[in-house]
Amino acid sequence: MRTEHGSRLRRFISFFILIASVLSSASSGAGIGAKAAGAPAAWHGGLNAEYRAPDSLSLEERLEVFDEVWSEINEKYYDPGFNGTNWGAARERFRPLVGDQKSDEDFYRLLKQMVGELRDAHTRFHTPRERKEREQLQTVSAGLSIFEVEGQPVITAIDPLSEASRAGIEPGMIVRTINGTPVLDILKETQARIGGSSSDRAVRLRTYRRVIDGEADTPLRLGLKRADGTTLNVEVMRRVVPDGARVTSRRLPSGYGYIKLNLWKSPIHKEFKNALKQLIDTPGLIVDLRGNPGGEVNEVLRIAGFFFNLRVPFGKFLTRSGKSLELFTGKDEDKAYAGSVVILINEGSGSGSEMFSGVMQENGRAIVIGRQSCGCLLGIARFRKVKGGGELAISELGYTSPRGRTLEGAGVMPNGEITLRISDLQRGRDLAVEEAENSLRSSIRSSSELR
Repeated sequence: MRTEHGSRLRRFISFFILIASVLSSASSGAGIGAKAAGAPAAWHGGLNAEYRAPDSLSLEERLEVFDEVWSEINEKYYDPGFNGTNWGAARERFRPLVGDQKSDEDFYRLLKQMVGELRDAHTRFHTPRERKEREQLQTVSAGLSIFEVEGQPVITAIDPLSEASRAGIEPGMIVRTINGTPVLDILKETQARIGGSSSDRAVRLRTYRRVIDGEADTPLRLGLKRADGTTLNVEVMRRVVPDGARVTSRRLPSGYGYIKLNLWKSPIHKEFKNALKQLIDTPGLIVDLRGNPGGEVNEVLRIAGFFFNLRVPFGKFLTRSGKSLELFTGKDEDKAYAGSVVILINEGSGSGSEMFSGVMQENGRAIVIGRQSCGCLLGIARFRKVKGGGELAISELGYTSPRGRTLEGAGVMPNGEITLRISDLQRGRDLAVEEAENSLRSSIRSSSELR
């Protein structure tokens, strides 16, 4: 990366492409032994002791925050057409409702609803607690993930060291009730509150995350149906858990390498590189980005550089004024990994994961397997704090791939699509990894025949 261009990026784009507090716990079909996204082994009892709920905002202060949020988006949003939304009309509809809100939480919910009118997963409002969780790399989790599988709400992943696991909850169980209410009623009500997002997939992810969301150290009661048709009524506590970037890797029995990355957060490229070094002799590598919601663009470019010996274009960001910021892979002193690559994606693969998988696919450097990604690829320059402790993120940068594709809304289409099935979840079968291994065998065989 050229020095001048790199410094511009560092100054202007330290963005988090789709942070865990929005989508990551909705990771679906993460695979055998998978943990719920954002729920590693170490559990904690609460937020850092320095966090205190702020005093309630007065009506005057709420109006001030409302006007600031609306105005910042009006001035900074990357698309002068506001993604087809009449942003001025949104202000006229929502501002008179501020005085009707009985609490700050109600007020923040109203702000989220207004911002959701843009149908953009990146432009969003965080409450004071959500901001604190993001800053401390923490999130509140019940140790499980729920998503729609074969038209039903299903447990898709469990942290094996969580209370949920100890209570007997397993992937593939069908969710019937949440806190005593039929889950379909809750889903319908929750989706109405959320409003729009970058894609239908993003809306579903946010909806399924929100239905099990709640404050730390509060109970979540679930009515579940097992594979044999029997029921399990269980209560688990939501806990604050670490939410930082992690790399897990192993050599599969087939001889191929496997690396899973959950977040593009600095300095995770160092861990990724160490994992890649251990697998450098493998003829094929699986990079698992399922449930990875994004991260920092510089980490994407650094890790991409491990797969190319030359500096490769990785698309560009476009500002509202029409200026472009060209992106290129990082340069690494070591020889790039030369084997075949398969990338796994799903609905929870957002932004940075879409940039990486989409451009690797365009360059013919990797085959992509799984399900259509989130379609959530825009750039945030910074988080803006507002009175009361909340914060606002605004999409200030659009993105196009080296071939001119816009991935926002569209997502990355896999070369081979894998349907998530309840029966596979119940048996602990990871069909995507199996298909990735088959693809690597075919690719390596074809390469050998051409020599």
